[in-house]
Amino acid sequence: MRLIFSVLGLILVGCVPTVDDRAALRPAVLRDLEGYAIASCLAGQTDAYLKDQGDAWASVIVQGMKGSVDAVAGIAEQVNRENAAGDMAVIRDESQPQKGKTLPILHCSEVIDRPAVRLEIQKAVVALRPSYGQN
Repeated sequence: MRLIFSVLGLILVGCVPTVDDRAALRPAVLRDLEGYAIASCLAGQTDAYLKDQGDAWASVIVQGMKGSVDAVAGIAEQVNRENAAGDMAVIRDESQPQKGKTLPILHCSEVIDRPAVRLEIQKAVVALRPSYGQN
C-alpha cells in the first residue's frame, strides 16, 4: 500500500506546475488584481473578521503592486456595487432550519467572474501591465 502511495506521489509531483508555468498561465498583474478584488469584497462584508482580513489582504497587495494605485479604484468601486446588490448565495442552516446562512466567502471568491468586475480588472491589467514588465 505504501508503494502505491509513493508511486502516486511521484506521478503527482510530475504534474505540479512550476513557478514559470503558473506565471505563464496567470501573470502577476492579473493575480494581484484578482486578489485585490476578492480582498475588497471581503473588506466590504459586515463580519468584523472578514472585514479585517480583507482590508489586510488588500493592503498587502497595494503595498507590493507595481504601477499606480489609482488603477484599482474602478475595481473597488465595482466590487462595492456587487456587494450592495446583495446577490449572495444562501444555504439552509442545519442548526437553525428556519434561517438561511449567507456565504460571503463564496460570494467574494466568485466576484471576479461578475462581468462588470471582470471588465474593471481587464482595464487595470492593461494600465498596469507595462509596470509589471509584461507586454
